[in-house]
Amino acid sequence: MAPTDNELVVRCLQRDEVAWQLLVERHSRRVLNIAYQFTGRRDEAEELGQEVFLRVFRSLHQFDLTTHFVPWLVRVSRNLCIDEHRSRAREKAALVADEVDPERTQDTGNSPYRNLEEKELEQRVRRGLAELGDELRTTLELRDLQGLSYSEIAEVLNLAVGTVKSRIHRGRLELAILLSKSREERGGNRRIAESMEEEPES
Repeated sequence: MAPTDNELVVRCLQRDEVAWQLLVERHSRRVLNIAYQFTGRRDEAEELGQEVFLRVFRSLHQFDLTTHFVPWLVRVSRNLCIDEHRSRAREKAALVADEVDPERTQDTGNSPYRNLEEKELEQRVRRGLAELGDELRTTLELRDLQGLSYSEIAEVLNLAVGTVKSRIHRGRLELAILLSKSREERGGNRRIAESMEEEPES
C-alpha cells in the first residue's frame, strides 16, 4: 500500500531522500499547474515549480501533521508564485522606466487604455469573488485562478467531485450576476457624470 502524504513528510523530516522524491513526483503536476497560471509559459512554470518545491522542503517542519498535506502545499505554492509574479512585474516596470524611447510612441503592444481596462476587469472580478460566500469563493479560486482539476479540488477540500462541480457552477453564476450589476452601475454613473458635464451653467 502506498504511503500517505503525511507519512512521506515524516520520512522527509528524517532525511529520507526517497520519500522526498516520491512526494515531488506525486505533486509535481499540481505545482506546475499553479505556476503556469502565473507565468503563462511552460519553461518558466517549470523553473518556478522547482523554486516552489525548494521552499516546501525548507518549510516541511512547519507543516501540521494533524492536517492534510495538499491544502498546505497549494497555499505555499500560491504564495511563492504571487511573490515571484510581483517581483518580476517590478523588474519589468523598472526596465521599461530605464529604457524610455520617445520615438516609440506607436507601440504595438497593449495601449494604456487596454491595460487600464484589463486592470479594472481584474479588480471587478476580485471584488466579486470577495462578495461570494467562503465555500463558493474558495472553490472558484482553486479552479479558475489556480487551475486545479475537479478531482484535485475535491482532494484539497475533502469533498465529493459532484459537490465541487455544483459549487463551481453556482459560483460562476453568482459571480456573473455580480459583474453584470457592477457593469450596469458603472454605466449609470458614467451617464450621470456626462449629463452633469453637459448641463449648462445657470
